[in-house]
Amino acid sequence: MFTSANGVDEGGWSPDGRWLIVRSGVGVRRDIVGIRPRLDRAAVPLVATPFEEFSPALSPDGRWIAYVSDQSRRPEVYVRPFPETATARWQVSAAGGLEPIWGHGGRELYYRNGAGDLVVATITSRPTFRVVSQRTLFPASRLYAEGFHQTYAVAPDGRFLFVEGKFESSATLVRVDNWLEELKGPTPR
Repeated sequence: MFTSANGVDEGGWSPDGRWLIVRSGVGVRRDIVGIRPRLDRAAVPLVATPFEEFSPALSPDGRWIAYVSDQSRRPEVYVRPFPETATARWQVSAAGGLEPIWGHGGRELYYRNGAGDLVVATITSRPTFRVVSQRTLFPASRLYAEGFHQTYAVAPDGRFLFVEGKFESSATLVRVDNWLEELKGPTPR
């Protein structure tokens, strides 16, 4: 059984069910750790540095872990191999990044940029991890964002689910259908 004196938040299972990935720590020191039930008595540090690390997201194939770190003095999205996280690191976002979420095929990594827009980074892992391209999908600053947690979801068919406005009992759930078609039209300013 795993317990943490530092608190645990943002948990999720690896696709093969062998790892439970969590953010450990509250306040000013957050790290990403993993626990293999029935194998580990202590958490295995996956991304544990003097900086803040949060919002872990494993790729659908379980080979990559995306997360946010403030090591550059602002939050940015990074990716590391999983579970050998110490072997490499790639920065995905360039002007701020929060809330990374993998697309269901594992070739896209979505995140909010520093302006609050939703961005998609197209990924390849052959012969090694690389960001092929990035583009802004739509403005998302009016949609609820919490900062340390993913506050939207990507459905298998590519639709997005957001909470619009402040997170209250009167909040509105927003489903964006045909967002690719909306990209073909003029961008609202």
